[in-house]
Amino acid sequence: MITAVIIEDEKYAAEFLVTLLADVAKDVTVVGIIENIADAVQQLPILNPDLILADIHLEDGLSFSIFEKIQWQKPVIFITAYDAYAIRAFKANGIDYLLKPCDEDELQQALQKFRSAAQVNYSYQLKEVIQQLTTKTNTYKERFAITLGSRIVSIPVQQIAYFYFSNRTTYLVTLDGKKYPYQESLDSLYLLLSPSSFFRVNRNYIINHAGIEKIESHAGRNITVLLQPAPAEGIIAVSKDRITEFKLWLDS
Repeated sequence: MITAVIIEDEKYAAEFLVTLLADVAKDVTVVGIIENIADAVQQLPILNPDLILADIHLEDGLSFSIFEKIQWQKPVIFITAYDAYAIRAFKANGIDYLLKPCDEDELQQALQKFRSAAQVNYSYQLKEVIQQLTTKTNTYKERFAITLGSRIVSIPVQQIAYFYFSNRTTYLVTLDGKKYPYQESLDSLYLLLSPSSFFRVNRNYIINHAGIEKIESHAGRNITVLLQPAPAEGIIAVSKDRITEFKLWLDS
């Protein structure tokens, strides 16, 4: 049996991950859910789990500091909502990541990677991953080329209001209201966009700061976003498990 600890300050996201683990990994038992850095530093050495699933952005800082303080030497699967640059680091160093909201197939792949690499020196790899994650390099796209029949239109990222997925097609929408189909999934697109400007608010929308007209907070900690130009479905809801990251993004 594999013991696991979840480090996550969003109750909804933590509960979702517990349920997902129960569905896809019968050999994994969650022995603790920790909400902040201070508690993690105290509790992890006592719980001593085989595996940690840790959100990167917690209310009191980045979870990287936990593992530096206690010199953790076991595997960590990080969870991220908008740190697209993390993907390159994880793939290079053999420690996986989950992109919020966690996908069942990706979770299974990450756990399989953990099971098949029991002898890996995670202490060394964790240091390498943290170093790469905290050293941002600007390798994001600056323009998108759209093919329209025999014509190609080049659109600067500054002119993009948002991307969205509908009817098995990804669309790029500009600030002046033009809409173009784009031959990439939202997952692939998210890796190409600067996290300082773009945020994936839910499964179907990646939005640009410049495309936001109004943000409203509702009862039950729900947040909605009014975009400009307005999409056909009207107001867009921020996924509950992305609300904390969304607020951090707005404040960055």
